[in-house]
Amino acid sequence: MTHRGKLTERIIELQLLLAERPYTQKEFTEYFKVDRKTIKRCIDELSVYFLVEEEKIGREVFYKYGDDYKFAPPNLTIREVATLLLAQQAIAASGLTTAESPFAFHARSLMMKVKNVLPKALHERLDAMSNVFGTASVPAKNYEEHASTVDKLIDAAVRQRKVSLRYFSFTDGKTKERIVEPYSVYSDPDGATLKLIGYDHLRKSVIPFSIDHIHGIRITEEKFARPEGFDLREYLNENCFNGIHGEPITVRLRAYGNTACIFAERQFHPSQKLIEGSSKNETTIEMRVAGGRGLVRFVLSWLPEIEVLSPASLRDEITQICQQGTTFHHTTEID
Repeated sequence: MTHRGKLTERIIELQLLLAERPYTQKEFTEYFKVDRKTIKRCIDELSVYFLVEEEKIGREVFYKYGDDYKFAPPNLTIREVATLLLAQQAIAASGLTTAESPFAFHARSLMMKVKNVLPKALHERLDAMSNVFGTASVPAKNYEEHASTVDKLIDAAVRQRKVSLRYFSFTDGKTKERIVEPYSVYSDPDGATLKLIGYDHLRKSVIPFSIDHIHGIRITEEKFARPEGFDLREYLNENCFNGIHGEPITVRLRAYGNTACIFAERQFHPSQKLIEGSSKNETTIEMRVAGGRGLVRFVLSWLPEIEVLSPASLRDEITQICQQGTTFHHTTEID
């Protein structure tokens, strides 16, 4: 982990520790295994955003929040604890807590503490449930080697600093320098890959980047302003479909036979709606999704029991692929 990454991790942990109770400078040096000068620098960084009081009592220097904040753990019911445990197990199954991050250790610690407060019988029951409860989002790659890159991207996003990336693009098969304003790092369920969403100064737009295609990263001192109200979930709903970035279009699809039953009961996108006149053997849906390879791949995966009603450009593209017998390669690359 980088020096700056370590500082960011300590600042995050400092906030959580101070939320529990006042800490002495000595306690912090022992906890983080660093010297007093490093702790003082971390406190100074934290004080830019939060009021942290420093008080000397005898030979000890105490740090505490200055707004009379006191931490009170929530009074959870057994059912809430069990739900928390199962939710954490599902998150862990996706591999997001296996990389080097400030919360990887605490995720494991949380699970142990939650288990320890449960009655033995319930503890055993939840252990059994964990074998049949989880997530289909399992990383296709081991991202531990990219932990430093993820750490730098998160640091830059929090501090709103532009980054210089050495990025490999499938578009031209070349690695180029890209100046990017990092907004969010997320796990894409399509292929279970880690991606970055940010403003790319080369393409002059907000696009996704595959983390494993970043071959070098440098945090610059040039600041950027994150778009007000930017929401990752809303952005992905509008601009990414089936793992591929594209311009939003309104598409209407008609399914037949068994596929019609699937389309009638399955929600492929939040904007999806059922068109009146659909029947048991024929279902028509409309949704506004990102156009491009992700949408084409989705349509092709349901042939021959699906028909593109609109737009005409998509219908023509699918027809041409079928007539030419074109092999449509599966890929989640977006640039």
